[in-house]
Amino acid sequence: MQTTLRLDDELYREAKARAAMLGISLTRFLEEAIRESLRMPVHPPQGRRIRLPVSSVGGGLAAGFSTLEEAVAAADLAEDLRKTR
Repeated sequence: MQTTLRLDDELYREAKARAAMLGISLTRFLEEAIRESLRMPVHPPQGRRIRLPVSSVGGGLAAGFSTLEEAVAAADLAEDLRKTR
């Protein structure tokens, strides 16, 4: 099979020089390098799986507030009080 590869210039020069040093074609050198890489066992990254918490809360406003505007006003008032202390 014939294909086109785009290689980094420096990598190409190093591979071509190594193939010449071994007395083989660049194609054969690359085939052997790929075969060698494919023979290596694949080890997926070893990361600890993180379990994220799932809320079971139904939602809604905090107790004592009948509208969103009341809750926002209370939060604003609490913030103002914190700033003045």
